Parts: sequence; C-alpha cells; structure tokens
Amino acid sequence: MPLEYALQYRGQFPDPGPWKLPGSFNARLTEPLGISDLPLQKVRRSKRMPYVFNIMVVGESGLGKTTFMNTLFDSALKEQNPPKDLSSLKTVKINPVTYELVEDGVTLHLTVIDTPGFGDQLNRETNFDPIIDYIDTQYDTYLHAERSQEMRRNIQDNRVHCVLYFLPPTGKGLRDIDVEFLGRLCTRVNIIPVISKADGLTKEEQQIQKQLILQDIEKHDIRIYPSAYAEDRETLPDIERYIPFTVIGSDDYVESNGKKVRGRTYRWGYVEVENTEHCDFIYLRDLLIRTNMQDLIETTHSTHYAQYRSSRIRAKGRPESFLACDEYYDSKIENERKTLKNEMKQKEDEMRQMFVQKVKEKEAVLRESEEHLNQRRKQLMAELEEKKRELQAEEESIIQLEQSMKMK
Repeated sequence: MPLEYALQYRGQFPDPGPWKLPGSFNARLTEPLGISDLPLQKVRRSKRMPYVFNIMVVGESGLGKTTFMNTLFDSALKEQNPPKDLSSLKTVKINPVTYELVEDGVTLHLTVIDTPGFGDQLNRETNFDPIIDYIDTQYDTYLHAERSQEMRRNIQDNRVHCVLYFLPPTGKGLRDIDVEFLGRLCTRVNIIPVISKADGLTKEEQQIQKQLILQDIEKHDIRIYPSAYAEDRETLPDIERYIPFTVIGSDDYVESNGKKVRGRTYRWGYVEVENTEHCDFIYLRDLLIRTNMQDLIETTHSTHYAQYRSSRIRAKGRPESFLACDEYYDSKIENERKTLKNEMKQKEDEMRQMFVQKVKEKEAVLRESEEHLNQRRKQLMAELEEKKRELQAEEESIIQLEQSMKMK
C-alpha cells in the first residue's frame, strides 16, 4: 500500500531536502475559522505577563527626584530606608526599589533606581563609577543568562532602560559635572535631561536655559533620547521642542476650577503640575509611559546592550565574522518583524474593504428587493382598484336592471 501510494503521487510533491521547507499552497476558506483572532490572543497572552521597566534617577539631593517619581506614576513610591545624612556618604549609593503597578489588567513591574550622594561630595571624580558599574553589571548578568540554557527561557530583565538626569533650575547651561556624566553614559543608556523645580524660573528663563543646554549638548556631541535613537522621525519634532523637559513635582493637591489637581501653593497663587502653561510634565509623562516606554526597552536591547555584548565578545577574541552573522541575524529578524507587521496591516485593510464591499452589496440587494416589493404593491393596488371599478359597474347595472323591471 505505501509503495502504491508513492507511485500514484510520484512527482507531484518533490523531496524538499533535509534543510528546506516544502512550498506552501493557498487554500481558500469556505467559512471563518477564527484565524483573525490570533492578534487578540497574543494581546491577551501578553497582558498576563508583567511588563518590566527600570528607570534610574540621577541628580543632586534637593532637586525633588522622589517627589517627581511619585507624581509621575501617581503613587506613593517612597524610598526604602533612605540615608539620614547624605553628607556622610563617601560615594554614590545605588538603591533600586521595585513596585508593582496594575491598570486595566496590565501589570507593570517598575524599578526605580535612586542614586543618593551624587554630586554632594567635594571630590566628584568617583561619582560616575558606581552608576557605570551598576549599568554594566546588569548587562553582564543578562548576557550570562542568555548563554545559560536553564535561564534563557525566562530571563529577568534588570537592565536600566532610561536615566532621568535632573538639572537644577539655574537659568544657565550644563555644568562640568553634567557634561562629564552625560558624555560618559550617553553611549551606555537612554538619557533624558530634565530641569527640576521649574516653578523657580519664569517662562523666559526656562526657554533661555533650554537653549543653552541644547547648545552644550550639540557642542559636546552628547546623545540623548529620543533625538539620537527614535525610529519614528515624523513625530520627533513634536517631542524635541520640549527637550530638556521642565517639570514640577508635588505630593499635595490644590483646588483649581472646582477640581483637585496636583500642584504647589504659594502666597501669590499656585502652580499646577499637569498644566502645560506651567511646565512640561504632561509631555514627559506621555513620552515615558504612553508612547515610548516599549521603544525605550527595545532601544536598550537593540542598541546599548548590543554594543556592550559585542564589546565583551570581541574582548574574548571571537572572530568578526561571527559578530557579523549575529548582526545580520538581528537585522533579518527585525526586517521580518516589520514585514509581518505591514502584511498584517495590509490584510486588515483588505478585510475592512471586503467587509465594506459586502455591506454595500447587501444594501444593494435589500434596496432591489424593496423596489421589487414596492412595484408589486403598486401592481396589486392597481388590480384592486380595477376590481373595485368592475364591482361598482356591475352594481350600477344591477340597479338599472331592477329599476327597469319595476317600471314594466
């Protein structure tokens, strides 16, 4: 029987070989199977897994970093066991704290990495080392997990996805410590400069400080996010005009137009955190959470971590051809991902057009049926009127016949 079957279909299905996949054939579905729900299944599955986002805040003490983080995530993200006397710290202390935030069934494991002691010592030469060591250590841990078969299935991502660098509201440009820090870390991690306590500056002073900072960033060739890494260049000008972001943090609420909003009260009035006329808090929050959080994570993996991984591999003497293969593989996977995304969008458009076309065809059939029914109704009404006239004529003839008979 197997030989008879093989001889019967010989030549129709050639052997694809050990390393090839057989060609596919288009099959037309006679009725829906639910394949179109696969993207929804992926969304539901991704919602079950918690998302991870690690953000580091760097800046001198007194710039309101903790208050700003509480305001940003609308939660009481209190620092665990804060040092009582920052001046007693001989070096920068790395203090990561993880929180679990839940919104509409989506869980976010947020790790806030504080750096108390940064810029608070007279000798600031060693302030950068603990931060750089921490970032590189997380990269090294992730690299080790990728090489392990047991850990590769579920790698815990502790890499720093974003650094918020807080600048004091001086009305001036970057200081020496700012230039040194940004220059050293801009190639290791995504950095977003922030001007804290913006309520201490007027609108004119804010614009002047922004211009001076941007001039220093260009002068020293400092790469900041998203200008140096964003792939969506169309929406980039809408974000760049607010960089560096001026922000205000507050744990208190003030009453504005009958509503309770986050803000600060002064003798001359109050400032609102979420008022675009007072600061750029809303634009920074949208960048970090609503629009670019996933891009920050992907940029960390595909750019900063990839550079660190390549440097470690080169240090061990791995041939450049292997690295080129890795880069080719990554680029090929990325291109395939974009192609599949475009194909999915095209299929959605085709299905939408097909649905609209079917609706139009159904409406045309219903309209034709309605016209046919109206014509049939008119025809029946005409026949009914004809029958009525005939009956009336017969009735009149009968009456005339009776009258003539009576006269006789």
